[in-house]
Amino acid sequence: MANELETWVRRISEQEIPIFKYTATAISKSVESDDTSTAQLAQIILRDTSLTAKILRLSNSVLYNPGSTPISTISRAILYLGFDMVRGISMSMAVIDAILKSRSREYVKKLMAKSFHGATLAREMANKRGDDATEEVFIAALLYNIGEMAFWCIAEDKGEEILSLVNEQGYSPVNAQKEILGFSFDQLTVGLTRDWHMCDLLHSTINNPKLGNPRIQEIHLSKELANSATLNWDNAKCEDAIHQIASYLDIKDSQARTLVRENAEEVAEIARQYGAAEIINYLPIPHKNIQFDADELNIVDKYPKPDPLLQLNILKDLSSTLETKPTPNMILEIILEGLHRGIGLDRCVFALLTPDKTLLKSKFSVGQNTEILDSKFQFDMRINHIFSNAIKTGLPAWVKNTHKGQYAELIDENMRRIFTTEAFFVYPLSLNRKPIGLFYADRQPSQRALDVEMYSSFKHFAQQACMAMEHITPRK
Repeated sequence: MANELETWVRRISEQEIPIFKYTATAISKSVESDDTSTAQLAQIILRDTSLTAKILRLSNSVLYNPGSTPISTISRAILYLGFDMVRGISMSMAVIDAILKSRSREYVKKLMAKSFHGATLAREMANKRGDDATEEVFIAALLYNIGEMAFWCIAEDKGEEILSLVNEQGYSPVNAQKEILGFSFDQLTVGLTRDWHMCDLLHSTINNPKLGNPRIQEIHLSKELANSATLNWDNAKCEDAIHQIASYLDIKDSQARTLVRENAEEVAEIARQYGAAEIINYLPIPHKNIQFDADELNIVDKYPKPDPLLQLNILKDLSSTLETKPTPNMILEIILEGLHRGIGLDRCVFALLTPDKTLLKSKFSVGQNTEILDSKFQFDMRINHIFSNAIKTGLPAWVKNTHKGQYAELIDENMRRIFTTEAFFVYPLSLNRKPIGLFYADRQPSQRALDVEMYSSFKHFAQQACMAMEHITPRK
């Protein structure tokens, strides 16, 4: 069984649903709530414009931000909501998005609707109990069926064999799964989420369902209710599930019935926030045929456009963050996000000088297709080139053409191969008049032109970075 299960986990994560290979794997590596991992998580989210939009929408929702504190940047969202919460939400969103974009059929969408229904109810029950980490309960319940959903997206033939055993030979679903696959869908869920280094609560819920842990009980009770309610409430199994919930919460059946029906109405909004609006029509609620806007249907521009209002809001985020004594990394993250999402620059890098000032190397990068640029962004500062010149003079530069013009002689063929673009911005960063690194930005992935207004905004954000860094640095 172990070999078969491992093979399927690898197949799903690396071959059949490719988004898992990058997004889920990348997020799973951000496993510590330290400064570096926070920066890594922000960079991963910012490489996906749809995920970025959904995280920020969720961060500004009443559910997660009841005080309506404006949050304009991913860095600020991580600071406000906490590393673990944003990491868990991001992973869940990435997985759900991957499932919906794959060859998912109606059955998978129905299964996802049940998952959202159960997760929302489990969180409500945990909240009534006074749990101080209800989001962990929500995510565990939300991902409970992820193994089955992923399976049905890629393995119709095997699925038909399983259905044949159940419908024609009387096998139980679990026994049919083990007969055909060598493992159950629950075991596939555990295998996938373990591979992503997340959701220990989900593993305990599946492996030890009778454990007297209130969180596990809430997940199972809510799962039973969601499975029995489907598109209507009037059936014996649903009434039994409601009775079990009433007993658990020590309330009357009528009160439990009102609770679960009111809670179901909230599921539609949660699904919207998670970018799964298309599953709303499969929920047991009235008025489901709703028109969705582009953002709800994940229609987000791949490349951010210049947004003066967002630029202002990001600078406000920076000012608010300065009141909390942020680390230099957090300041750099906010600035890079401003360059990318506010100004509309595709690839943005902050490169740091080594202590001996002989090497300039990328420290943080955000935007589209930055992985290769980030890995190759390393330059010897003892050689005269565009970056050493900027550090030496302390002056910004707008390179309009790497082959001609005032900066052409400072850019060699190796640099051209690394940048793969003719135009880019550079701004050196100094702290107490000592150079520490520089910002680099271009629009290579989209092949859009740079302009004067962008260059002005780029310099303004870099200047704000200098002032913010000096603000948090004790003077000697």
